[in-house]
Amino acid sequence: MITKTATRPDLRHFKPSEFGLWWPLMNADLLLKLDAFREAWGAPVLISPASGGIGRHQGSEGKSQHNVDKWGEVRAIDVFPMIEISPGQYRYMTNEADRQRALNIARQVGFTGIGLYTDTQPGNMLHVDNRDGNRVATWSRVAGEYRGINEVLV
Repeated sequence: MITKTATRPDLRHFKPSEFGLWWPLMNADLLLKLDAFREAWGAPVLISPASGGIGRHQGSEGKSQHNVDKWGEVRAIDVFPMIEISPGQYRYMTNEADRQRALNIARQVGFTGIGLYTDTQPGNMLHVDNRDGNRVATWSRVAGEYRGINEVLV
């Protein structure tokens, strides 16, 4: 088991408990960008409860940014940005305009991996990560098939 001891940043919008057992292994920059995304989004951002939605053990060959065995930390997270429909009332992201806004904000706060998934329940999911390099990788997943990001945008 990998144990990381780096200090975790103070977050305005998320609690350590939301990351479960992965909290000590979370990449600090990923957490800061996630908090900045939530601030800019202006509504709740729910962390995916799916197995593997935060961290994963896939061995040293698994290339996912979620893979703590490869990277020594969690560098990706799957989230559900909520849409405010009236004060205190929210719905899941489900349309092209919402997805475009999520992509724009994810880019603005500096994520280097951004995926939009329309085949998740109860709404569309956003994958964000902190991969190496200057180029931003983007993609979508529709009906289990990976595609270009523009296929799910306005």
